[in-house]
Amino acid sequence: MGLHAFPVKSCRGIALQEMELDAFGAKLDRRFMVVDEQGRFITQRQEATMCRIEAVLLPNGDMTLSLPFISQCCFTPASVVSAENPEVLAGVWDDVVSAIDQGSQVEEWLTAVLERPSRLVGMTKEFDRPTSRKYTPAAVTGQTAFSDGFPLLLISEESLCELNSRLSGSPLPMNRFRPNVVVRGCSAYAEDMWRTLLVGGSKFHVVKPCSRCKMTTTDQDSGFRGEEPLTTLSTYRRKEHVKAPCGDKVDVFFGQNICHEGPGSVAVGDRVLALWWQYPWLLGSFSHFY
Repeated sequence: MGLHAFPVKSCRGIALQEMELDAFGAKLDRRFMVVDEQGRFITQRQEATMCRIEAVLLPNGDMTLSLPFISQCCFTPASVVSAENPEVLAGVWDDVVSAIDQGSQVEEWLTAVLERPSRLVGMTKEFDRPTSRKYTPAAVTGQTAFSDGFPLLLISEESLCELNSRLSGSPLPMNRFRPNVVVRGCSAYAEDMWRTLLVGGSKFHVVKPCSRCKMTTTDQDSGFRGEEPLTTLSTYRRKEHVKAPCGDKVDVFFGQNICHEGPGSVAVGDRVLALWWQYPWLLGSFSHFY
């Protein structure tokens, strides 16, 4: 099993040996977000450079944002509203949430790096962002941080291997898809059929296939954007007549959004047990399903 968190939405992730879970998902995951002058979220969809920004939480509680070998900003994340760190409204997709501005120092650094007005916001103590009740089981907390829609994303290594076998060019690494949980030891796309999982002492529900956008075409080391994997995924992992987040009329899917039942933790090496192998909503929905 591999575990990953992304402290700042759309910036570089960190590998974990153990992942602690709170009401919003992994404790380190997407607790901060870059926004524009209107408070709307900025991601790699608009600014590919963000994939190279490293966000590191230091033992003393400070955070550094850096472009390796180029520039760095170190600051103390604000969790209390003040004159320097006012409460603001931030938009992520269709949601508008209360957030705390992280200050002018970070604003100046991000604006210089992204070459556009940019600020960093963090979650407030009263943060409230429910997941879609259409997909979320009643048994789960049903909250998420600044992630796209659900607290966690799961992908199997076998699914990536199967995708890579179809590519005409070089194989793609897992970081193109930015999952929180990577599992192995199953068949390719077995996660499409899972509904409930036990991992260590924590219980998870597989709630919705993850639709993929042009972020997956961005090399997470260089920021170079190509055509894959969307070109290949569209030949066998597509669902017609669904409006994608980026506005396309055809959505392609890779990986599964999952929700957890309350606080807990999982660790690398934990056994993953699938309790229910049925997904009526998904069966037959792809143009080609393997």
